[in-house]
Amino acid sequence: MPNSPIATGIGSIAILLWSILALFTTQANQVPPLLLLTLTFAIASGLFLLVYLIKGEVKQAWQKTPVSAMLICGSAFFAYHFFYFYAFSHAPAVEAGLIAYLWPLLIVLMAGLGPNNRLLWPHLVGALVAFAGTGIMLFAKDSGSLTESNPNHDWTGYGAAIACALIWSSYSVFNRRYQSVPSSGVLWYCLITAFLAGLSHLALEEQNYQFSTSTWLAIFALGLGPVGIAFFCWDYGVKRGNLSLLGVLSYTTPALSTAWLVLFTDAPLTQAQFIACAFITLGALFASVMPTKKSP
Repeated sequence: MPNSPIATGIGSIAILLWSILALFTTQANQVPPLLLLTLTFAIASGLFLLVYLIKGEVKQAWQKTPVSAMLICGSAFFAYHFFYFYAFSHAPAVEAGLIAYLWPLLIVLMAGLGPNNRLLWPHLVGALVAFAGTGIMLFAKDSGSLTESNPNHDWTGYGAAIACALIWSSYSVFNRRYQSVPSSGVLWYCLITAFLAGLSHLALEEQNYQFSTSTWLAIFALGLGPVGIAFFCWDYGVKRGNLSLLGVLSYTTPALSTAWLVLFTDAPLTQAQFIACAFITLGALFASVMPTKKSP
């Protein structure tokens, strides 16, 4: 049933799971990015394959998913998550998360520039507010960025976080072309991501590694939750729930993600980061829900 409250609630579980993606990623930040990408998407692929085998939809998923959709969407999954994991190993966790979660705002802007849509003044004001918050965070003296205490923190991490936002927003807008593709097609996207990441890992990263039990638990949690179950919840929610409400709720992800990091890690929350979190969240909300004068 469209706009079902239950479906909306299930969809909101995906938002909650995505908000803890940063927390789990910091727990596995000793894992090379490409290896982490391989392992988490292998777990997610196994979960999808099991579910769709039980439902008897694997053959249908293969027949109804165009090769172009598999390649484009699989590549987008690979690129987004690679840059996401890279950002968290080369930039402070709070800042990387806030920048990466600019994607809801960019979706609003890109959709407004598309055919049969208009980019309205609330979109532009919201974007300016959110980007101002990002600038405050990156250039404030007390932001804690690029400290000598962690030589791995450099500007490439911030660049990777920006790439995350651009890739996921572009993918989300472009993916509207594949509305006829069944949601079970996500299985092939995840398999392609795991395959590309595995090849890249073997070619580019060292093979000698040994991880603690807690790191393996974080890897499994990433693959099962934010990378796996979240896709099920989101697909069910956007198809049967209140899409507008889910869209607005997604803008709370930066604040939730920051809250988890501060509560469960030793990541400090500086004044600049707090201001940036507020600016990004409020800017995105303003761009999404601010009423505008309707045309006759």
